[in-house]
Amino acid sequence: MQPVTLSAAAAPARLVLSCEHASASVPPEYDNLGLSPEHLADHIGWDIGAAALTERLSRELGVPAVLSGASRLLVDCNRDLTDDDLIPHSVHGVAVPGNTALDSAERTRRLARFYEPYHAAIDAQLERNPAALLLSVHSFTPALNGCLRSFDVGVLFDQHEDLAHALARSIADAGLTVRMNEPYSGLEGLIFSARSHGRRHAVPYLELEINNRLLRADADARAIAARIAPAVACLAGISPAVETR
Repeated sequence: MQPVTLSAAAAPARLVLSCEHASASVPPEYDNLGLSPEHLADHIGWDIGAAALTERLSRELGVPAVLSGASRLLVDCNRDLTDDDLIPHSVHGVAVPGNTALDSAERTRRLARFYEPYHAAIDAQLERNPAALLLSVHSFTPALNGCLRSFDVGVLFDQHEDLAHALARSIADAGLTVRMNEPYSGLEGLIFSARSHGRRHAVPYLELEINNRLLRADADARAIAARIAPAVACLAGISPAVETR
């Protein structure tokens, strides 16, 4: 279950997209980690609509994208190897039976199968496109632990604050409500993948969070992509590609 890499026709690219929680897939031998299909398909198993949005942006902008191939519950590609929730025992009150009492051999297998290939694929794209902006694409649930998140888009950053605010302004001009470092904050280390690859390759990086109520259907994801693509293109200094599908 390898990551999916969508490659642009032209190189070098000025933008590379990543999607750390693109899939809810769990290989059969893991027996859904002891969870119901409904739990896996919910926001605890993946970022709903993020893959469809990333794929559409990749096509519209003519830029490469790397998407994870497995559920974040097997191993979370947006977590450092030292994080307690790299392989979570529970998520928002839902126990994950298949992740309890994991031995070191199984942890190593999961990293080698799901985590390391994903991050190697991002590194490969940034090596091919050394002048690129790295944009990590995620979605968030509209309500969590009784807290309503009524806005549309979050722009997350720890560095590159000028780029973050420029992107936020452009997205707001498209009629979407935007918050900075919400619903999670890059200043609290919660943009691990973008930060680690961005710093390693000395490229600017940001994370984009979209309210998943806007992405529940593929048609909705296409509509949101059309609205934010000009903002992303302007930030990266590129022109949208001609969409043929």
